[in-house]
Amino acid sequence: MVSRTLKAITAKISGLHQAAFWLAGFSILSQVLAFIRDRLLAHHFGANEVLDIYYTAFRIPDFIFITFGSLVSISVLVPMFSKKAVNDEKSVQTYINSIFTSFSVAIVFSCLLAFIFMPQIAGLLFKGFSAEVLSEVIKFSRILLLSPILLGFSNFFGSIVQYEKRFLLYSLSPLFYNGGIISGIVFGAKHFGITAVVWGVVFGALLHFLVPASFIFYKKKVPRLTRKINWLEVRETALVSIPRTLALSATQIINIVFTIVATFLGTGAVAVFNLAFNLQSVPLSVIGASYSLAAFPTLSEHHAKNNVVECGKYIGESIRYIIFLTVPVTALFIILRTHIVRVILGSGAFDWTDTKLTAAVLSLFALSFVFQSINLFLTRAHYALGKTKIPLIFGLSGAVVTALFTTLFYFDFLSGFVSWLSHFLEIGGIITSKIIILPLSFSLGSAFTTLGLWFFLNKKTKDIASEGILKTALETVLASLVVGFVTFYALRFFSTFFVLDSLINVFGHALASGLTGIAAGVVLLYLVKNRELKEIIKKIRHE
Repeated sequence: MVSRTLKAITAKISGLHQAAFWLAGFSILSQVLAFIRDRLLAHHFGANEVLDIYYTAFRIPDFIFITFGSLVSISVLVPMFSKKAVNDEKSVQTYINSIFTSFSVAIVFSCLLAFIFMPQIAGLLFKGFSAEVLSEVIKFSRILLLSPILLGFSNFFGSIVQYEKRFLLYSLSPLFYNGGIISGIVFGAKHFGITAVVWGVVFGALLHFLVPASFIFYKKKVPRLTRKINWLEVRETALVSIPRTLALSATQIINIVFTIVATFLGTGAVAVFNLAFNLQSVPLSVIGASYSLAAFPTLSEHHAKNNVVECGKYIGESIRYIIFLTVPVTALFIILRTHIVRVILGSGAFDWTDTKLTAAVLSLFALSFVFQSINLFLTRAHYALGKTKIPLIFGLSGAVVTALFTTLFYFDFLSGFVSWLSHFLEIGGIITSKIIILPLSFSLGSAFTTLGLWFFLNKKTKDIASEGILKTALETVLASLVVGFVTFYALRFFSTFFVLDSLINVFGHALASGLTGIAAGVVLLYLVKNRELKEIIKKIRHE
């Protein structure tokens, strides 16, 4: 039984939808654990100063991880592995050793420098905090510097696992990561406070690393530190990865900018933003990331064989399904925003004001679900096709657009619109209501970046990929409007059956209303003979 389970987990998966659905399944499990993690955090601490400290402490370690971890990410290494494997597998192992050695030195050295200069860095960035709060941020940031090292090595080994198309094994790491954090909360939060949670993060990062590492050791493909570094290969990889690194670093810079602004918006603003951001990450993880991860190795192989037609078909098919799945989810998140937040986070110290603020932020994040998912997929598609400059250009320009809107909104540009939006979302009068400028700016920046990535996709590939996308988009938007409309009125109808005074009743109210809305949307898609719905039905029937 155990051997069969291990064999299934480590089995190769080659089909796009099969891989995507398995990845999506594990992403859902990971998100369930993330929900439990965030609910426990909200229950123990609420959206207050303690969680402000906790989330702010991630900013600098996360920046280091993204900056250096992206050098050995799947998007960079898998195409390089495919390229080297055209010659022979031995050249792949030699390449792995060179990259592993140079990466190890870089990530450890950068974390050491950050540890030494953390007081100066944090003091420069987070001026909205008091001296007492800032000292706590510095302490926890130093502890969390262990995470980029562990997650960086996990990324490296994960690239090898992805190259082998062991998607199920790769998907286990996030489960163990969240499990580690949850263990810190459950076993230590009551007695040791947020300190136990921070050490739980480090424990989770260790587990994240051990999952791919176990496969690498079992297959005897362990990278080795070597003095004979092939600097030409390191340079080649760096040139490929630097554009992606800069693009991802720009995203982290935006997160830092958001945190800086949030520190001036009142106690709990950083916590509300991050809790809402974690909730909105669900569609991205389940849909966007699953399709981008599943399609990436195959796209890399087709590009290596110069098969433009197959690349175009894969891209088009993935985007159609991303639109088909994310737009209705957007409608549901906007209509059911308060129910979602209350069910997942509404416990203990997390009060009604926290709920309303988090729900408002979540609804504005929801506007960018489709853009974020396509953005993630197209970024990987560009890398698979060997086009690294385009994601860089639009990653940086998208960050600039986001920062520009954030600055303008913070200094009361379109203050009338922001005020109206606050009242529309029923948070007018709450001191930290201005927090909505952050997800609003984020959504505008995401839309800009996604449109740019699509517009500058290789023309021949784009022409092939474009087939059917507009039709799918129009049908899905129409169905999503129906989903939202029916769900909204279903909430009113079912309110007579549910007294919203308990978790089970709030969940039941949302579930009944949401399923009614989804059913209405499916009926409409069936009537218009939607292509994606037909294909899903055929797969369910095994036709």
